Amino acid sequence: MTTPSSLQHLKEHGEGLGFSEAELVEFIKEQLALERADRQAEREEREKEKERMEKQAEREAKEEEKTRERERQHREKEMKFHQAEAAEKEKERQEEEKRRQFELDKADKEKQEEERQRQSEATEKESWNRNDKS
Repeated sequence: MTTPSSLQHLKEHGEGLGFSEAELVEFIKEQLALERADRQAEREEREKEKERMEKQAEREAKEEEKTRERERQHREKEMKFHQAEAAEKEKERQEEEKRRQFELDKADKEKQEEERQRQSEATEKESWNRNDKS
C-alpha cells in the first residue's frame, strides 16, 4: 500500500527529474505500478518458499514414517525370531524331559523285573528246600 509520504517522495523525485503536470502524474503512476509489481513478486516468492517448505516438511514426514515402519517391521521380525527360538528351546526341553522320563520308566521296569526275578528265584528256592526236606 502506498502511503502519503511515499507519494510525496515520488512527486519530489519526479519533479527533481524535471517532470511536471501530466508527465509527473504518469511518472508517479509508473513508479506505483513498479512498486505494486515488486510487492506482488515478493508475495509470490514468499508463497513459493512457503510451498517449498511445506513440500520439504511433507517429504521429511513421509521419510520419517517409512523409517518408523522399517523399524517396526525389524522389531516384529526380531520378536518372531526370538519367539521361534524360544519355541525351539521349549520343544528341545520337552523332548529331553520325555527322554529322561523314558529312561526313568525303563530303569523302574528293569528294577521291577529284577525284583520279580528275585522273588521268583526265592520262591523257587523255597519250593526246592521244602521238597528236599520232605
